[in-house]
Amino acid sequence: MLYRQVYDALRGRIVGGTYAVGDKLPSEAELSAEYSVSAITVKRALDLLRTDGFIVRRPRLGTFVTSSTPDDASTAPAPAPRRPLIGCVVTNFDDTFGGRVVEGLLSGAGVDEPVILMRSMGDHDLEDASIRSLIESGVSGLVLQPSSSEFIPPAALELVTKHFPLVILDRVFDGIPVSAVRSDNLAGAMQATGHLFELGHQTVAFVSAASHVTSSEERRNGWVHAHAAYRHTLDETAELRTLASTIPGSTTSMEDDVERLQDFVTAHPHITAYLTSEYNIALLLREACRRLGLAIPDDVSVVCFDHPDAAFDTGLFRFTHVRQQQTVIGQRAIEAVRAQIASPGTIDRVLLPTELVEGASTAPPPATLRSA
Repeated sequence: MLYRQVYDALRGRIVGGTYAVGDKLPSEAELSAEYSVSAITVKRALDLLRTDGFIVRRPRLGTFVTSSTPDDASTAPAPAPRRPLIGCVVTNFDDTFGGRVVEGLLSGAGVDEPVILMRSMGDHDLEDASIRSLIESGVSGLVLQPSSSEFIPPAALELVTKHFPLVILDRVFDGIPVSAVRSDNLAGAMQATGHLFELGHQTVAFVSAASHVTSSEERRNGWVHAHAAYRHTLDETAELRTLASTIPGSTTSMEDDVERLQDFVTAHPHITAYLTSEYNIALLLREACRRLGLAIPDDVSVVCFDHPDAAFDTGLFRFTHVRQQQTVIGQRAIEAVRAQIASPGTIDRVLLPTELVEGASTAPPPATLRSA
């Protein structure tokens, strides 16, 4: 904890006589520069020194040493052990993906390990700043869902080099010695694509956002591997990966993506089935098909990753989807943080299986195409 390091250094100078009783301490700005920390960190250290009776802070005058041995130092009871505080930075969360991961984080931490949750909304700078803010707040471990698998936040790299308890959520950083908890996206995509082939579809397209995360890449690879496993020729034109409205922080409108999907569906009339990398893209695809006069699943079948529970919405159209163990992801992330707190340097990479849940969005291809 940075503020504690500043506190210990200043306390040592006071007790050792470098700063005598009555001396004025350097300003917060000077201390920030000397210890290379933020003003917030210095303020927390000074507040602790004041609480312990070493200093007094006088408005417009400065901070002065009042004692090098507080009167109650010998009689004060030892402070209670501090409960571990766990920080968590995610890109975003909703009822499709993320909400249940957060539930898992909270249930895994219980009442003994408070969790501080922050969102980056896909902003690299905000993500890095959030990590640094949590560290300065004194968290004992960190769970991070990076906004990109290609860009590693500098603050996260610093934690890796210091063997600070860190767990990566839903992503992979190749070559970086860090714990991670994620779903087996490749196997899930293979199963979903295979389900469509088994229904009789000859051409299955893959549609995703233009995001640079390993989960999306793994799903695409699963789609490719399924073609080999089922001995289907891969149509390299049956792929659309330029959607953007579903990316956190994106300025692209839903309408832009629906029009892009309309153009794609129109240009590929031989495609009868689609695997989408997420639920919201499946919704955009359904709207594009509706505008083109195509019905799901009568004309086009769709499988997506993730789906809202909506237990009380019996009228909700339910897609066939790949279900991730989201609650377990959160729980296992907390367990991995605990393991590193207990034994620094422990690396644990958890890969959780997925499940294909059949819904109302898949069926055999239209009879005219089957006979063809």
